[in-house]
Amino acid sequence: MKTCLIRLFVLLVLVLTIPTSASAAEKIKFGAPLWPGVTPKTHIVAQIISAMGYQSELIEVGPPVIYKSMGFNDMDIFLGGWTPQQDPMLDPQVKAGKVVKVRSNLSDALIGVCVSDAAYEGGIKSLDDVHKYPEKFGKTIYNIEAGTGMHTAMESILKDNVGQLGDWEHVGTATSVMLAGVTSRINKGDWVVFGCWKPHWMDVEMDIHFLKGIPGSEAMISGSSVYTVTRGGFAADYPEIQKLLENFSITSQTQSEWISEYSYKNNPADQVASKWISANLDQVKGWLKNVKTIDGKDAFEAVKAKYAKQ
Repeated sequence: MKTCLIRLFVLLVLVLTIPTSASAAEKIKFGAPLWPGVTPKTHIVAQIISAMGYQSELIEVGPPVIYKSMGFNDMDIFLGGWTPQQDPMLDPQVKAGKVVKVRSNLSDALIGVCVSDAAYEGGIKSLDDVHKYPEKFGKTIYNIEAGTGMHTAMESILKDNVGQLGDWEHVGTATSVMLAGVTSRINKGDWVVFGCWKPHWMDVEMDIHFLKGIPGSEAMISGSSVYTVTRGGFAADYPEIQKLLENFSITSQTQSEWISEYSYKNNPADQVASKWISANLDQVKGWLKNVKTIDGKDAFEAVKAKYAKQ
């Protein structure tokens, strides 16, 4: 009887002290709304942690669901925390400790008003210059559809006669329709003014210029930061992935290039990600400084071994 008790005690000690493999077996859940900027970015980070030995899945839901799911520990990472636009839904969760803003992964995002190169070279440098050339612009400002923040902001500008634009026409359509019309006018050499943002493929593929803002245009012409967001407790559960996330940052130019490859040229997001990683291992190396794989090896060497041959 005594021998049996001793064996049972030893077995219990072994069970309690052997490291669990939960971090290896459980999938890291990425919130991935169907945004052309977030999709390739998420694939890149997912492929890096895959090389580190972790499994992951991308869940296609929007920010409200992502943040609520993080509060229930049902979502791990979101790379598209736009601020200040998402602050009303993000800040309460951060204050409650359910969500953590790890760092800004993109600090030069911009929402604004753009003009064609012909208009810019013709002297249109700020929003205050636009009203001076009603004939050139057809007295029309093009924008995305009603109900969006950008459309509402431009409506306020016109209502308040900011930049003496109160009697101009404001045409809002779906993004693809707006950009098709703008591209057509640019190709004809026409002057055109429209709502724009970056990162986006328009910043890479179109010859356009962002205008300087003026008093009263702040809601339409403003800078943004995009944060990496995790659920509370993620850093303790996955310290090596946390190190990667703390190092991970890009420029709007880089993300615009990803968007161009994915959304404009219609390449699959996973292929865009793997091709970029292979061509930019030096940048990836900086993200993986002092980061280890799930089995304790150098994370960058693991990524390099997988992608240097591609």
